[in-house]
Amino acid sequence: MDSRILAAVAAELESKRALNEREENRRKEEIASRHPDIQKLIDQRHEMVMRSVRGMFGASVGEDPEKRMAAYNEKIASLLESRGYPKDYLSPVCSCKLCGDLGYVYENSIQKPCECLKQAYLAHLSQEGEIAQGEHTFENYDASRFPETPLPGTDVSQREYMEIVKQKCQKYALQVPFGSQKTLLLHGGSGLGKTYLLQCIGNHARSQGVDALYTSANDLFMALKNACFSRTGETAEEYFEAPLLLIDDLGVEPMMENITVEQMYNLINSRLSHGLCTAITTNLSRTELEKRYTERLSSRLLDTRTGMAIPFLGKDIRLIK
Repeated sequence: MDSRILAAVAAELESKRALNEREENRRKEEIASRHPDIQKLIDQRHEMVMRSVRGMFGASVGEDPEKRMAAYNEKIASLLESRGYPKDYLSPVCSCKLCGDLGYVYENSIQKPCECLKQAYLAHLSQEGEIAQGEHTFENYDASRFPETPLPGTDVSQREYMEIVKQKCQKYALQVPFGSQKTLLLHGGSGLGKTYLLQCIGNHARSQGVDALYTSANDLFMALKNACFSRTGETAEEYFEAPLLLIDDLGVEPMMENITVEQMYNLINSRLSHGLCTAITTNLSRTELEKRYTERLSSRLLDTRTGMAIPFLGKDIRLIK
């Protein structure tokens, strides 16, 4: 995980803990001032606990601490309910019951990120990856930016072709995350609108309540590599678990022997195995994809049974005045 984003999430959790602590103290003060009989029981319970602690060091307690504690808890909860409060009104206040807003839980004495931390991290990552949120949408897509000149060897203009491409991307977005087409590969030269349409897909998914995680191929590779060699339990689970993963500019990440291809293959294969959707842009051709990533990975990206590949054709519109 990115340490910078983790720090931001940790700050949010700390803020939550502070707010919850203030609320917890407010409730205690409210009960103490309005219901002295309940406060008296709370004080007696506290004294009983202290006697139990002293008993651990040799003093005689003469009572069963667990039974006494249960009796006090039951009586306090009953009184709270009779005064119109929830039974757990004086319980510790926290947003996440699993970790108490600490962000981590323990499994077999091993510290692991709590689900609340992973969700917050994913939200931060998605927000950072959103480009022109609200602007890059299918409704705002303007095919008139492309020339009306026919594509080489066809009687179809680049403008007409890109309108067809937009419709195919929109069809893919509409079926996320439950459709049969899990992967979408947008490939072709620079300046043909691949990233724009990738963002259209992501923004549409988010508008439908589907978590969409955007990342550049370079950032993705660094996260996978760091997780692979981590000695501190760092993971890249968010990329394996996001319902929709958007990978921009595949092919620009460093090519490290026995690392790049293997890590990318593991990611794509795992997401396919779990029925998750992945949309990718690349400037590489089909031939270049197979040469760079081997047939094993390229076949996953180009398999028409589980997805579709859309070639982007024509002139770079950034070079057209």
